[in-house]
Amino acid sequence: ALKGIRDRVQLATKFGVYFEGGKGNIRGDPAYVRAACEGSLKRLDVDCIDLYYQHRIDTRVPIEVTV
Repeated sequence: ALKGIRDRVQLATKFGVYFEGGKGNIRGDPAYVRAACEGSLKRLDVDCIDLYYQHRIDTRVPIEVTV
């Protein structure tokens, strides 16, 4: 969808919520954040995400660790 126009758009996406067994779960640990980012890059077929934001706060992980 972004082929040919990627240089003209700012791309934003989020992480932090995933679904498993029909239930929404919240994760903010660094391993999940990296895996979610890599998955987004692959699905969107881009090399860079301009704005990557946390959809929900994982209260089990300090924000300093998440980012």
